[in-house]
Amino acid sequence: MAFIVAVLASGAAVIVHSATLIQIGSLNAYAILLATLTIASGRFAIKVPGRPATVSVSEVFVFASILLFGPAVPVLTVAIDGLWISAHQRHRRLYRTLFNIAEPALSTWAAAQVFFAITGTAVGAPLSTTTSMMVPATIAMAAAFFACNSGLSAIAVALEDGTSAYDFWRGHAWYLGVNYYAAASLAALAVSSGPRINFGVAGLVAPLLLLSYVAYREASSRVDEAHQHVEGVERLYRASVEMLAIAVDAKDQVTHGHIRRVQRHTLCVAAEFGVTDPLELKAIEAGALLHDIGKLAVPDYVLNKPSTLTSAEFETMKKHASMGARILTAVDFPYPIVPIVRHHHERWDGRGYPDGLVGTEIPLGARILSVVDCFDALTSDRPYRPRMTDEQAAEILRSRQGTFYDPAVVETFIGLIPELRRADAACIEDIDPRASVVAGLTQTPTRSARIGESRVLPLNSGAQNLIEVEVARLGAADACLFEFNAAQDALIVAHATPRIRREVADLHIPVGSGVSGWVAANRSTIRRAEPGLDLGELANAHTLKMCAAVPVFVRADLFGVLTVYFSDAAASDEAVEIVGLLAQEVALSIARGAEPVSHARLRPAARLSIAAVS
Repeated sequence: MAFIVAVLASGAAVIVHSATLIQIGSLNAYAILLATLTIASGRFAIKVPGRPATVSVSEVFVFASILLFGPAVPVLTVAIDGLWISAHQRHRRLYRTLFNIAEPALSTWAAAQVFFAITGTAVGAPLSTTTSMMVPATIAMAAAFFACNSGLSAIAVALEDGTSAYDFWRGHAWYLGVNYYAAASLAALAVSSGPRINFGVAGLVAPLLLLSYVAYREASSRVDEAHQHVEGVERLYRASVEMLAIAVDAKDQVTHGHIRRVQRHTLCVAAEFGVTDPLELKAIEAGALLHDIGKLAVPDYVLNKPSTLTSAEFETMKKHASMGARILTAVDFPYPIVPIVRHHHERWDGRGYPDGLVGTEIPLGARILSVVDCFDALTSDRPYRPRMTDEQAAEILRSRQGTFYDPAVVETFIGLIPELRRADAACIEDIDPRASVVAGLTQTPTRSARIGESRVLPLNSGAQNLIEVEVARLGAADACLFEFNAAQDALIVAHATPRIRREVADLHIPVGSGVSGWVAANRSTIRRAEPGLDLGELANAHTLKMCAAVPVFVRADLFGVLTVYFSDAAASDEAVEIVGLLAQEVALSIARGAEPVSHARLRPAARLSIAAVS
């Protein structure tokens, strides 16, 4: 605000001073002609393609007026021109209007002072092109006008938008500098014969100005069309990249908010590290969206397994980094996204994958992304575990710095967490069909009224008794027999052991969610998973530490899932395997619709060959 006030005050002083020097009766036809041409030609300014600047021939008449009449006449002319321009702007504000009046007046006055100081010529005295100082004075006049006009405008825009004044100025300085020097040179030629316009020179120059204007306008129009086409392609490309990222999110059962947070946080950390190269920033931005694209080649049962992966499954999962790089290599990206995607699972100590890079051999974008992605995963609900607090996740990052992660990246990121969380809170995620598709895959267990039973076979008392007897023999454990309800595409509780029966009576688990929902979706057994993924706070209330879930098939169709919840996190392998045998006996009991032949205790040695225990 102080800067704007200073410019307005200086401009006002210059305008008032110029007004006191002008006597209306002494204004000749040349002064009026140049003023008219200045204001009229300003209406035909041409926007520099892709730049926040315009060029026109009006500066020729401004400089000619300076050379013929000194600063007073052109200062008042450009002030009137600035007022006219502001009056026709769509979004008018008082301070902008006053600035558009003061800044040109100040720039014109400064240019005039520089010219006459260098030539040593009195204002209004005849000019001679033979004067040794004429050429440097003309250059200096153009330079002074350019410095004031472009510099003051750049600072004002930067203060209003919160951007860099230098970056804004650099974007159009070359075009304005050339335009102002050409205008000053033509003005010097047109008034070289004395205190009047040389119409012979003007007659030769005018067609050139008109031809240049038409040619430049045509070229500018073509460049603008090309820029619009490129921007359209860029928007289409970005939309395609984002939709591909959403497909990865849907397969990985995470919300699109996760990937957007990772992208924002990664770019913030990159900025903190001083990354300013536009291509590198675009690579990091796209890499944050597509770093897990290789998961499209990972089977669903591995990708969303709500328990520890086996060695073979982990090897399958590891392939997503190199597979993602292979997928993206087929696209001719104009920035280095492939190294970020390929190396985002490398470790600082060289024990990562796929290439075992060490330390700074890992691209900076990949080092930042690995830290940010880990933190967001830890602080988000996933099918295999509940979320952690920011503090817990930060401690895990600290414990891994120097081994998994770049220590400098970890400390920088942790220092930014409060600021990033404030930005997250202020950022409202778009609610659109894309988000709802992903959100539908990450539902958590809820309690709701049953919509109607889809049961084909009755759950007989024999199956219920079998569950209670065998689970009681396992010690501190509880169990739920979930039945698949096709109408709801969910699991509902068909039977539960006495200790938790009342509390889980209305439990509703969407297929694909939690431990039991995953088992139903994948028709595969889970061992040693987190009970809270099914039962929520109820698991803590009953100190349930581990669970095993097995699909129950009756006559080749999925009846539901039998899940046993253990209070002992280190329950024996024998106890866990008995769950698989129990599921088979329950299935047989339901199929027979009668009491089982014997309630003899099940043992792993007696299990059937079709037991689905993994």
